[in-house]
Amino acid sequence: MQNKQENLIALIYNRVSSVQQETEGSGLLSQEHRCIQYAESKGYVVEKERIFHDTFSGGGDFMRRPAMRELLEYIDNHPKDNYVVIFDDLKRFARDTKFHIELRSEFNVRKVKVECLNFNFEDTPEGNFVETILAAQNQLEREQNRRQVIQKQKSRLESGYWAFHGPVGYKMTKVPGSNGKIAVQDHKAPYLKEALEGFANYRFTYVVEVAQFLKDKGVLGKARADRYIDTIKELLKNSFYAGFVEYKKWDVKRIKGVHKPIITEDIYYKNLERLSNRVNLNRIRVEDNEEFEFRRLIDCAYCSKPLTGCFCKGRSKRYPYYSCQTRGCPMSRKSVERDFLDDGVNKAIKDLKPTEETIEIFISAFEECWNEAIKKYNNINLGSKAKIDELEKEIDNLADIASSTKSDIVRSRYEDKMEKLVKELESFKIKSSISIDFSIPYQTALQKVTEIAKDPYKSWNSHSLADKKKLFYFFFEENIGFDIKNRYQTAKPSVLYSFLDKIAQKADDVEMAGIEPACGGKSYINLHV
Repeated sequence: MQNKQENLIALIYNRVSSVQQETEGSGLLSQEHRCIQYAESKGYVVEKERIFHDTFSGGGDFMRRPAMRELLEYIDNHPKDNYVVIFDDLKRFARDTKFHIELRSEFNVRKVKVECLNFNFEDTPEGNFVETILAAQNQLEREQNRRQVIQKQKSRLESGYWAFHGPVGYKMTKVPGSNGKIAVQDHKAPYLKEALEGFANYRFTYVVEVAQFLKDKGVLGKARADRYIDTIKELLKNSFYAGFVEYKKWDVKRIKGVHKPIITEDIYYKNLERLSNRVNLNRIRVEDNEEFEFRRLIDCAYCSKPLTGCFCKGRSKRYPYYSCQTRGCPMSRKSVERDFLDDGVNKAIKDLKPTEETIEIFISAFEECWNEAIKKYNNINLGSKAKIDELEKEIDNLADIASSTKSDIVRSRYEDKMEKLVKELESFKIKSSISIDFSIPYQTALQKVTEIAKDPYKSWNSHSLADKKKLFYFFFEENIGFDIKNRYQTAKPSVLYSFLDKIAQKADDVEMAGIEPACGGKSYINLHV
């Protein structure tokens, strides 16, 4: 028996549930030292490369532990050797009754002996019973610890403190007198503030632009910007950045947090409002190619699907074409030369150019409309405030009546009515919080618009490809339709240029150059040459 025991090779398994435990007295090195001493006292062969360390928290499937998987694979790869697995404490083995039994079975199938420093495994009915009871006790202890941790974290959340890892832009820091760690803004916070405010104020038209900005600033990873669309949506919807704390999973309702907010409530509600509009969620294609600047902007006149761009290989060089790739379309696989189509669209942009007189009339009309809009907004805003005051008074009256009534049925009906009024009140408050800053001089924005409108073709050539994708819809209301078969194009000017066209017609009774009014409000440009 002694000789057989001396031939056993010790495989030492250690586990801690956190980095903190790894560096303290109950860490991996402490467990390793004790297990080695035990193995040597038993006469087992101990080799340093056969020591397996795990840093894994809680119970559950033992196959989720990297070192445990590695240990079992090592045994399977050396079927001729005789092993004994040694571990420090029964809790290190498994903290879940079911998986404790399954792990014991895995070792039994492999005919591997298991030994523990503070527990003797006995293959008897009594020994198996005691082992099962201890495994169940370890599981109970783990679940009780988890419950206590959740209760403490929930209590901290309800007190306005964040209880988890800091969200992007924050780090959890120990602050004197704070009774624990609080969320403090880190070096990423200024970029996050700029991004969230930029989306609310239309500096960034699309969510992907916010992602690209944060990626360029080093806030996000190295993947393409469009891979972070969902992440950015969550950031925009996160009330934590507006100074609130909430956790729906534990039914912790939104309250004012103790941390310093990055943005105001007004910015937060503006972002929610923008996210509710699907137009703001459109993505700009990363695959856009400088060689085909009008790709995805020109539709097939037959199937209304965007034309795509590609090169066709000739004998000595490649030739660029636009083509329809829609299955079942009569124009599928039909193509048109890129330069021919590009020249036609560029001509359509040039033909939008209005006269100086038309621009002056437009500016005058805009200023008149602006002043009317301010008056209307102020009247609506006053009405909202009056409605809020009215609802608050009605809720207070119902609360007084409900508290004085003796009938539970009557009180319940009053409370139901109060609940409906409170929801209505919250809705009005949200709408009233989304204010318009009229202090910003509108002349600056108007000047930018008119500068582009005066010479659209010059503006088009001075912008990058990504900006051209947005500028296109400043010029045209929708994609340009192109008939590949008849080489014929239709373009519908945007609301702005349609308005400028009407001004020009009234002023000079002359249509805008190169554009003929068509049925359905579209303008037609014949490119057949």
